[in-house]
Amino acid sequence: MKTNPDKELEEIVDKLMNETSLEKPSPDFTAKVMFQVYAANTGTATVYKPLISKRTWFVIFAIILVLLVFIISKGNAQSGTWLNLINIGEINNKIINSYTGFKFSAITIYSVVLSTIMLLIQIIFLKYNFNKRFQS
Repeated sequence: MKTNPDKELEEIVDKLMNETSLEKPSPDFTAKVMFQVYAANTGTATVYKPLISKRTWFVIFAIILVLLVFIISKGNAQSGTWLNLINIGEINNKIINSYTGFKFSAITIYSVVLSTIMLLIQIIFLKYNFNKRFQS
């Protein structure tokens, strides 16, 4: 009968391991690796660039300012403005009339109130934990 093939394979591996020696890195191996790491990191510096530039903020502010000045100066001079064309009272009546027959059940009201209370408790608890974590 043939001997166990795993045992033969193990003997071959043991023989090969005994014949070879351990390789040792050069004395300055760590310094070379760290030099390459530092060289790789210096080239990828991220420069902060805001999404909205200062010039764009200035233009937005100027447009708002011009509109406010125009509304203040011309708003009182005209009696019939474009806002009078929109009948706000009629729109409000349509909205109110569409919801007059709508009623919430007691269970719905209780669940909304309880959920709101639980949310407030969680907010207070999380705020306390975050403050405690960042202070220590």
